[in-house]
Amino acid sequence: MTDLLRDTLTDQANSTEPPGLDLERIISAGDRRRRRRRTVAVAGTAMITLAVIATGLAVVGVTDREPAPAALPFTERRATYAAGTEIHYGKDVISVAPNKISAFVQTDAGFVFVTEPGGVFVADGREVRRIRPDNTTSALAADNRGTLAGWVQDNSDGSSDSVVYDVAADRELVSTPTGNEESLGSRVQAPRIIAIDGNSAYFGTLRGVYRWDVTANKGEFLATALPNAVRTASSGLLVYQRPLQQPKPGLRLAAGPTPSDSGGREFVGQQAFLSPTAKYLLTSPDDLVSVEPSWAGLQLFEVATGRKLPLPWADHSRLIFSQWIDDNTFIAVGERRNSPSSEVDLLTCSTQSLTCQVTTPAFSTFTFTKTPPRTPPFVLPLGTPMYWLFK
Repeated sequence: MTDLLRDTLTDQANSTEPPGLDLERIISAGDRRRRRRRTVAVAGTAMITLAVIATGLAVVGVTDREPAPAALPFTERRATYAAGTEIHYGKDVISVAPNKISAFVQTDAGFVFVTEPGGVFVADGREVRRIRPDNTTSALAADNRGTLAGWVQDNSDGSSDSVVYDVAADRELVSTPTGNEESLGSRVQAPRIIAIDGNSAYFGTLRGVYRWDVTANKGEFLATALPNAVRTASSGLLVYQRPLQQPKPGLRLAAGPTPSDSGGREFVGQQAFLSPTAKYLLTSPDDLVSVEPSWAGLQLFEVATGRKLPLPWADHSRLIFSQWIDDNTFIAVGERRNSPSSEVDLLTCSTQSLTCQVTTPAFSTFTFTKTPPRTPPFVLPLGTPMYWLFK
């Protein structure tokens, strides 16, 4: 190599700048990898997520395959309802066709729903998959946050299993017949999953009420009571009827860490809906005797003081509870006063300002099908169907 050629190559090498490090991009990528390790539910790329959110589309069909990566971030709670084969999640519409939803709940990893023929399904914004066969009861339960859902599975021998399922991990964490070993013929009321509260699940069984540690898969017997005696649970607080073993719902509700016929603060109502941190309680008296559950005539209470707070709903003849968004906000359905077609609005209500604003006007009607099961055209994300009881 000549001196001229060597000098030329050396000058070119020295004049070349090394590529700059994009620290922001590297840190961001590291954060994304760390989030993926910590959260089973998050998979797929940001590009896919943004594309699905932008289109508001979901679901090609029902599959029995392994679940695809989640496409929508369902950690946000929005004003939500279902109609026919569609879930209206705020401004996003998720199709579950050809399935028609009879009851559904939201988890951080997607919606869990059941159909009238039976079976449990998950809609995650990208696909719909069946996770349980047809012999499942119609009621579901889920926490206000998290990826767990629960239901009762009826078995061919007449027993039932209380099931807790992790939607993100796509696996059962609990499936136990504890308390439900009796046959169908001996039941006064069907067993149910009362609530899921963090890592605790509350089972209303034929034998009584259990608190189940989902992580350890171990249960604790709380009280002898009918399956529907405890209405709800949140942040370790339970709301239950008095007396506990009365077959028909009473007009008194009590709140405490353990169901009991004594002690604790009492409230008026039959149905009960605790806010996420149990700061507020919404109750409903039995003033709508022809519809089950009787989710009308809402009353709002501060749990700590028992103080009743006024709810303004002069423009609506009844309010039907739908969901808590957070401690300060809940969603309700209001039937328009003097509406010839019984139109209903979706309302966003504040526990701070004690006001309700129309979020989605005239989204449906408070009417029921003429043939059994007599249900309205809409379904609310409470895990339980609404039925017209008159024949």
